[in-house]
Amino acid sequence: MDSSQLTDILALINDVLQSIIVIFGSAVVLFYSNRMLRSAFTRAFILLIGFFVIVYLSELLVRRIVVPTSAELWLRIGWIGIAMVPAAQFHLSSVLLASTGKLPNYRRFLVPGAYLLGGVFAALALFTDLVAGGPIQTSQGIRLSMGSLFPIFAFYFWAVSISGIYNVWRARQRCMTRTSRRRMTNTLIAFLAAPLAV
Repeated sequence: MDSSQLTDILALINDVLQSIIVIFGSAVVLFYSNRMLRSAFTRAFILLIGFFVIVYLSELLVRRIVVPTSAELWLRIGWIGIAMVPAAQFHLSSVLLASTGKLPNYRRFLVPGAYLLGGVFAALALFTDLVAGGPIQTSQGIRLSMGSLFPIFAFYFWAVSISGIYNVWRARQRCMTRTSRRRMTNTLIAFLAAPLAV
């Protein structure tokens, strides 16, 4: 098997995994959407999954597009998810921390602030070249180049993501039973993997 065949196989596996994420993520969002107003946890969880679906759906569509201008549009739409995932992750982590009885005073300011910053970066990526620049062709396909404000976005992304991970770690420390600690450990592992998955 030569390298081009291996690349094709890996690309196919990637497409299948992205399709699974989009299908199951969309199903989860649709299934729980009627409970959004009743539960803060469900609301935060649906938002996080929804933003992941946007990222993976746009990536999946870009691999099927031949016209570069259409690919650029879908890549920019995918940036809505990329910019908002840290805010949704922080939101969910704050809800988890609150469920252990810890109600941080800053939560009512930082969660909306994270969403506001994410929305600003999403708008900049969608309508300007400041965060995500023009399209470039790479060996993996069409990608957007880095804009002049990308380092600031990267700082926001990692600062908010690490804050969310820290909140889940604090929630895990506050768990009283072995079962709840194990569940929070699984959640912590997912939070550690989430920024890398985007």
